[in-house]
Amino acid sequence: MLTYGPTFNEHVQQVRNVLLRCREHGITLNPQKFHFAQDSVKFCGSIINRDGVASDPGKLSAIADFPTPTNITDLRSFLGLVHQLDSFSTEISTASDPLRSLLKKGSVFDWTADHDSAFLATKRVLTSPPVLAHFNPS
Repeated sequence: MLTYGPTFNEHVQQVRNVLLRCREHGITLNPQKFHFAQDSVKFCGSIINRDGVASDPGKLSAIADFPTPTNITDLRSFLGLVHQLDSFSTEISTASDPLRSLLKKGSVFDWTADHDSAFLATKRVLTSPPVLAHFNPS
């Protein structure tokens, strides 16, 4: 759960409201996971700060270092990592499309040069994603 306030006082009030609601409904929170007034926070595979949302460097290195899949299980693991970061790139769907064809029911896992190219292209697209800016209605 994340809360944000444009000013420190508003942030304190929002956190207070959340904590009061948790108390009212008997919800307990883990104190080791509670972080207050942070400039940057790691959340669901992303780094969120005042500039926007960026992908977690740990996830990027996991993708960059991922070995070439040798079976369906490896490919599913890779595509699972890719899916966690696909909002950072508009090119990911096109780059990974040949890989997804190997997951179709009844398909035989036969890794070809086209799949290798798609695998490398997918890694390349995701290892240099942009920072997604926060919505600004003005």
